[in-house]
Amino acid sequence: MSSFPLDIENLSLTDAQTVGLKDSIGLELDTAINKHIDDGKIQGAVIAVSRNNKPVYFSAHGLADVPNKIPMEKDSMFQMWSSTKPVLGVAAMIAVEKGLFKPEDEVSKYLPKFKDIEVAVLNDPKDKDISPLGVYAEIGGETGFFTNLYWKIWSWFYDGYYIGYIPEHRLVKADKPLTIHHLLTHTAGLGTNGLGQASASWNAKLSSGKGGGTQEENAFLFNMTIGSLTDLISVGPLDFQPGSRFAYSGFMGLDVVAHIIEITSGQTFDEFVQTNIFDPLDMKDTYWNVPSEKFDRIVSISGGGKDGSKPAGETKFFSGSVGLISTARDYLHFENMLLNKGEFLGTRILSEASVKLMSTNQSGDLFSQTEKVTKGAEGFGYTVSVTLDPEKVSLKRGTGSFGWAGAAGTCRGQTLKMT
Repeated sequence: MSSFPLDIENLSLTDAQTVGLKDSIGLELDTAINKHIDDGKIQGAVIAVSRNNKPVYFSAHGLADVPNKIPMEKDSMFQMWSSTKPVLGVAAMIAVEKGLFKPEDEVSKYLPKFKDIEVAVLNDPKDKDISPLGVYAEIGGETGFFTNLYWKIWSWFYDGYYIGYIPEHRLVKADKPLTIHHLLTHTAGLGTNGLGQASASWNAKLSSGKGGGTQEENAFLFNMTIGSLTDLISVGPLDFQPGSRFAYSGFMGLDVVAHIIEITSGQTFDEFVQTNIFDPLDMKDTYWNVPSEKFDRIVSISGGGKDGSKPAGETKFFSGSVGLISTARDYLHFENMLLNKGEFLGTRILSEASVKLMSTNQSGDLFSQTEKVTKGAEGFGYTVSVTLDPEKVSLKRGTGSFGWAGAAGTCRGQTLKMT
């Protein structure tokens, strides 16, 4: 199956009908996107659609910078947020193919501090180890008696969740070793807004670097590496026993995998990804650190510079969870490689077996037991959700479709051969 590189300047679109799509698809997408912009739901968008490796629709809408009324362009660069995670997934599969590690390997094989990691459980009941579903508080964030009482009453309405305070707890040994498989499937209990994270000595320190959005508040993470983060969080505790449930680790869990890639490959994670993914896929506008000459193409984002449109500074924190900036063109190349079962531009990035491993349900029914997933509708592979029953899934995708959107993402349809 052949592939194409998108040449934005000289792009020739394929007639939609020749690949089995309605010729009105462009008009329908234009209408839908423009309505979202007019309704104030989004400021703008770049939409790229391909089927059977042929581009059928590519357009830019709205504004890249609202205050300055700068229009969106086809080569505008977006903060990819959690769409960084499938890139880590592919990098991990490449590492497996290279024999650097196996998914079933214990994390402590490469990071010995994880060997005796513990799990946080509630004090009561004493004869049973229970880890709550979520704890939204941190050490040092406790308040006075009446405020605590208010939050405790509030928490009664959310069974399994504790809001505004950290419940009394104890630590127990992990009943099985933490593995790379657990990290790739979000079943590790590391950094999932649970009791372990809330009670960890490192949590409050990290929070100052995650949340505020100003350059000063984010300076902590900009001065870290994924290695120093991994060392910090390796003391635990975990939010639940490894492999016992699915809980999304928006930040941390996959960064441990990224650091293991560094240890086993001898490259920094960004170097590994550049060499094995970005260069072969002709992803020429995808970065953790955007070159200064391309700053004016970045869509205005929160948490950047003072005007919100530029990164706060060069980072050494090459996260496998978040942080990439890319274009619709580049990410479409990445998606089509997965759609083509690992091949793009005549170059094989992954074997078909590795793509299948990544995109096959690896978590049993744990993912479909979560609150936002209909039972039996979806499973979870390595960094991506997988459609099991298209009749039950909320987003109408064919069986076997896989991907992970996060705050900004894409999905491909295996049965429709469409991205």
